[in-house]
Amino acid sequence: MLSPIITVSLLSAVAIASPVAQTSEPAAAEPTVASANILPADTPLVGLVNTQATAWESLNRFYLFERAFTAAAQFLPPTIKFNYARDIEPLLNGPVMFAFLPKVEGTTASIDNNFVLLVPVKDETRIQSFLDSMKADSQRVKVREYKGITILEMQPPKKPKTPTPPSLPEQTPLPELPKAPSPTNDTPKSKQLPTLGKLKAAAMPDLTNPDWLNQQRGFAIATLPGYVVSGFTAKSIEQVIDTSQTDKNLAQNPQFQQTLQHPQYGKSLFTIYENLPNFVPLINDLAKDPSLPFPVIGTDSINLDQLKNFGSVNGFLTVEPEGLRFQATAYRQTPKSEKDNFQVEQPEAIISKLPGATYSAFTGRNINQRWLMLAEAVSTKPQLKDWLTQLRSFVRTSTGLDLEKDITSWMDGDYAFFLFPSKGGLLGSIPDLNLGIGIAIQTNNRAAAENTLKKLDEFIKSFSNGEVVVNTHDIKGKSVTSWDVGGGASQSSLVGQTVTSWEVGGEASQSLLAYTWTDNNTIVITTGYGAIQDLIPQPYIQLPSTYNFQTATNSLPRPNYGYFYLNGGSTLSWIYGFLPSIFNNESVQPWKSLIGSVYSLSATTATTPEQEQFDFLMVLAPTRKPIEAGKKE
Repeated sequence: MLSPIITVSLLSAVAIASPVAQTSEPAAAEPTVASANILPADTPLVGLVNTQATAWESLNRFYLFERAFTAAAQFLPPTIKFNYARDIEPLLNGPVMFAFLPKVEGTTASIDNNFVLLVPVKDETRIQSFLDSMKADSQRVKVREYKGITILEMQPPKKPKTPTPPSLPEQTPLPELPKAPSPTNDTPKSKQLPTLGKLKAAAMPDLTNPDWLNQQRGFAIATLPGYVVSGFTAKSIEQVIDTSQTDKNLAQNPQFQQTLQHPQYGKSLFTIYENLPNFVPLINDLAKDPSLPFPVIGTDSINLDQLKNFGSVNGFLTVEPEGLRFQATAYRQTPKSEKDNFQVEQPEAIISKLPGATYSAFTGRNINQRWLMLAEAVSTKPQLKDWLTQLRSFVRTSTGLDLEKDITSWMDGDYAFFLFPSKGGLLGSIPDLNLGIGIAIQTNNRAAAENTLKKLDEFIKSFSNGEVVVNTHDIKGKSVTSWDVGGGASQSSLVGQTVTSWEVGGEASQSLLAYTWTDNNTIVITTGYGAIQDLIPQPYIQLPSTYNFQTATNSLPRPNYGYFYLNGGSTLSWIYGFLPSIFNNESVQPWKSLIGSVYSLSATTATTPEQEQFDFLMVLAPTRKPIEAGKKE
């Protein structure tokens, strides 16, 4: 956006023109957000950027950011001796705030009219030279007074007229192609093509128009006592001036105060606050703004009934000992008693079925209840209801099973879907892929689960006309069922246990799928017999015992709804091994150390009667210390 860039530039110019003596004293604590005193109490969206240099310098403890900052500094001209802590920070009087102001009744919200940037400064007169230089451009800059405040508004540059192309000599027109017949009432709906009039494009810019990528906007600026206020037009500044002369402002909003009093706020690099009742109509208008350079999801894609239960949302980006964390919390207007509790009290229990080198995992609880809730919500929308009906019909005609009664009904415990290293099974035939796919499911109705699995065994034999054989193997005392393609029977021993496999012409058969009960209520299903061997009766190294997983999840809230987890090291090793020709390229080599410094990504959601919380954590490698002379690494 134009206004933040200009604001930072003018502050830099002020700092160079009026240097401030450097002090060795530690920075004071972040002051109260005074900018909230001049924003409307019902402001829908606010962002706060921490302006303390020490907060951002803490990122240097991680290799990823230390290298990024070093690389960025190399692009600065050598003649510029710029130091933010010395030249800019002393001029500021708190966090820089940007906001989208509430809609004015009877108008439509837009980027131009509702966006505003507020920079709290200790002496606003220092930018007077910048304002005077703007006034000199009388052709484009309009100067006017509004309630005693001078506003400078610069109009956007006029677009050059596109020259008219020279006329071409007349040519014989090509014959017109026959037009497609228009659908009639007799045409089945499944064969009717959708017309453009039926497609919603409100949330997407016109990608056929190149101007959407390069929107030229205006710029407006004003100074209030203690503040520099800028926007794309004067309308947003006028709304701020109106608020500054009243007693009702954002600082008095209890929900905004709750954001400032949150434990994460004091160390947050970036803070966001949303007033949901006002944010929804704002985002709906912004989705229709033709000048928006990127798509925005409108209320057509938002469940408004669920949002009505919440009053506000806040989010914090913080530097933690292990890496970078983002936490967002939505607060209910009325505390809720959780009727259906999907939170996992001991989320690591199901994860103990996963190997320590797991590439990625997604866990949760009670697939059955979640599916029933989803089906109920989908049934309220005709198009999605038709899709659900088709899905149920497809499952029944393909497998002879009822989707809800036979498949999801017994999936009422914890579950984990995971990707892990394996050279066997269905995917083992792909060179260097080294990938197995698995799912572990706990159930309170093992009999129903076994009945469904038997039906599936019979179905695959019938469907394949005998080409797929269902075999039973014994691995370490566990009975393993495998769907094998082709072969005669042979026997082998695995850790003292007899294993039966099927072979063709001396070559082992291909196992498509394998499953086993690892305990009385947990079934593990993988992509083939070779992939399941290392998981029985349990992995040699279990995922919860690994340092990488513990670091990724120990600081996340418990109980929770389960985890998303990505092991950066093992995933990169897998990618490098599968696509060596791409990642061994010289142009990629410098980036491998940066990518490899991301140890893991993890996320979870948790709930209480008062709030819903989302946490995302990126665990990063620490900055590498230089090796001292005479010492070996």
